[in-house]
Amino acid sequence: MKIGAFGEVMLRLTTPEHLLLEQTHHLRMDFTGTGVNLVANLACFGLSSALLTALPDNRLGDAAQANLKSLGIDTQFVVRQHQHMGSYFAEMGFGPRPTQVTYQNRVNSSFGLSKAADYDFAAFAAATDLIHICGISLSLTEKTAEAALQLAKTVHEQGKKVCFDFNFRPSLNQEEGKKEQMKTRYEAILPYCSIVFGSIRDLTDLLQRADRQMLKTPQDEVSVIQAFMKEYGIEWFAGTTRLVNEQKQISGYLVASDAAFQTDPQPLTVLDRIGAGDAYAAGVLLGYAENWSIERTANFALANSLLAHTIQGDVPLTTRQQVERLLTDPHTDLIR
Repeated sequence: MKIGAFGEVMLRLTTPEHLLLEQTHHLRMDFTGTGVNLVANLACFGLSSALLTALPDNRLGDAAQANLKSLGIDTQFVVRQHQHMGSYFAEMGFGPRPTQVTYQNRVNSSFGLSKAADYDFAAFAAATDLIHICGISLSLTEKTAEAALQLAKTVHEQGKKVCFDFNFRPSLNQEEGKKEQMKTRYEAILPYCSIVFGSIRDLTDLLQRADRQMLKTPQDEVSVIQAFMKEYGIEWFAGTTRLVNEQKQISGYLVASDAAFQTDPQPLTVLDRIGAGDAYAAGVLLGYAENWSIERTANFALANSLLAHTIQGDVPLTTRQQVERLLTDPHTDLIR
């Protein structure tokens, strides 16, 4: 199965050695984004992957495209236009100080200015079996929202699969009336989707499908999720839950139309948590592509996410062998 993704490529600028922006004159530069993280990880797993996006038509775009190719991503559908790339600064947290992300001018990026007519959706759909669409494209600009909806429709009409990640960012939707607008856009794309990444909060707070205060048990939440899935014909609904007890923990869940599974909580060791959710998604899509059970898929995906937390940078450069080793021999601390 060849898996593609539609989404923004961003320039990540990271302060070294856990320094604040005020403390450094040096920044590490990486090219990242939900789609990049996902298909790069799938390429590490041995799947064929491609990215549909727009990059600047300048040296910055050259560097970004070269980086995508080095990750094993098919870039033949990348559009080159305009002169700007959205960016963000990452100040890495330590102890009680959380990691802080500061976004910069995403609306006027090459991707933010791109419109449906700039892309060959039919060719991209024909060349792939499943296409992942990030929910951020629905909130970035009117043009990216229209493009995402048109792509989902085109993929669906060709009999291919659409995977949609809610990825709802309150920071991108603060204007008055924006949340209601986003609800309408999400409801417009969902009829074309077979796999959805999200949370019960997305269904209760954004789509207003239930009162979260009335959901007393995990089964209550599963019932709401499965009713949502049945309405839209969704095959799988997946995500992670973060827990804070004596230590930070994480678990993964995967819901099918007739079954649901949640992994045991696992302790987290965090070097860099940005992109770890994309690692979980990549594990789920690998399981879907290879017809695994929901139990095997969720356990693999969670192990992949655990490893991603220990890798500097957004892109989860994990292999199948590394994930399987963590699942079968979690106490290995030296490999010779």
